[in-house]
Amino acid sequence: MNKRMNRSLVIAVICLVLSAGATADPRTVNEGVFTRDQAKAGEELYKENCLLCHDKKYFRPVLKRWEGQPLGIMYTVMSTSMPESNPGFLSEKEYVDILAYILSLSRYEPGDTELDYKDGALNEITVEARQKN
Repeated sequence: MNKRMNRSLVIAVICLVLSAGATADPRTVNEGVFTRDQAKAGEELYKENCLLCHDKKYFRPVLKRWEGQPLGIMYTVMSTSMPESNPGFLSEKEYVDILAYILSLSRYEPGDTELDYKDGALNEITVEARQKN
C-alpha cells in the first residue's frame, strides 16, 4: 500500500511539473535580454579576445544552428572552449558581456536588464530567429 501511494505521489508531482512547464512561455533572445551598455562592454572584449578568429558575420549562422536551444548551452560551450588559445580565461561576466555583444551583432534588440549568467538564468532564455519589426 505504501509503495502504491508513493508511486501515485511521484506521478502526480511529475504531471504537475510537466503541466506547469507546458503553460509557461520561456523567454527568448527577442525579448530584450541584454542592455546596450552590456553589449558595448562586450564589444571591447570581443575585439581583444574573439575578433582574431571570428569576424562579425560569423555568429548569424551560428545562432541559427542554436535555435530552440537554451542560451545557457551556447554560453557554456563558449566559456569553456574560447578563446582557443586559453579556454576559460575570461570571467563569467566577461563571457556574458561578449554574448550580449554577439546578440547585438545579430541585430537582436537590447532591453532594460542585463543578460545574467547567475543561478542558471541563461537556461531560461531560448535562442530563436530574430523577429523583424
